[in-house]
Amino acid sequence: MNKIKVLSLFVIAFVSACSPSKQEQKIRMHSHRGEADFAPQNTVEAIKLAYDMGAEMIETDFSITKEGIMVCIHGKNELKKFWNIDKNPQDLTAEDIKNAKNTLTPRKPNESVYDAKYANVKLPTIDDIFAVIPKDKRFELEIKGYGPNFADKVEQARIKAGLDYWNILVTSFDANVIKDFKQKYPKYETLFIVNMGDKKRNWTLEKIIATAKDANVEQVAIGSYRKIDKHFISALKKAGFKTGVWQVQDLEDLAFAAELGVDRVCSDHAYELRRKYKLIKNLDFK
Repeated sequence: MNKIKVLSLFVIAFVSACSPSKQEQKIRMHSHRGEADFAPQNTVEAIKLAYDMGAEMIETDFSITKEGIMVCIHGKNELKKFWNIDKNPQDLTAEDIKNAKNTLTPRKPNESVYDAKYANVKLPTIDDIFAVIPKDKRFELEIKGYGPNFADKVEQARIKAGLDYWNILVTSFDANVIKDFKQKYPKYETLFIVNMGDKKRNWTLEKIIATAKDANVEQVAIGSYRKIDKHFISALKKAGFKTGVWQVQDLEDLAFAAELGVDRVCSDHAYELRRKYKLIKNLDFK
């Protein structure tokens, strides 16, 4: 889609969202794995930078190791690509975490290598990350590698960092995992993540609502969201859930999300998207 078409689509969506019938609509932009356009993803530096650049909420990934350490990493592929460690996150040792050195590899081939000032960033633990969460901001903790002590470790880290339950949103693709966490610590707000492109699960609206209710979550986030429409989101809201979509990477995506009527979007390029949105918002466009 060319730039003019993108601008037109976005402005139409923006004007529609601001119409009298939708005056109360608000969309919150969340930063995926920190501000990873500028600093290595899922590091303290990327997380702090995202908050400093205006993010209201940041999403990161956590696994618990066999030694009981909560480490911030998406998975085995990312551990190899970004930290040159050929292990599953659950198999990391304290020594591995201490000695990990970031490769400064860009997320995608066409992106720039990170600045050399980030050469000494550390593979962070949950205490490292929680220490930089502002008390007036929120944090999305996605569960990647769950275990019997995972929920307890989160609660211990929250108390140590002086954070409120409100600060932390706990999420997962696995409804059983998020259900177990919620049963142990019901004061945390939780979110069920769904990928509409998952052919094995073959998600339907009815199945999502039933699964989310059984897991006792407050929110549902949808991936491959081009497969749904505003009626789908409206039904989720009527069922009692806050709604979001991921990943929203450009203005065209944001326009589509606005038309859906979601409460939140998650993006790899949150800062840049907010910047472009503000430019267009103030355009005298006819």
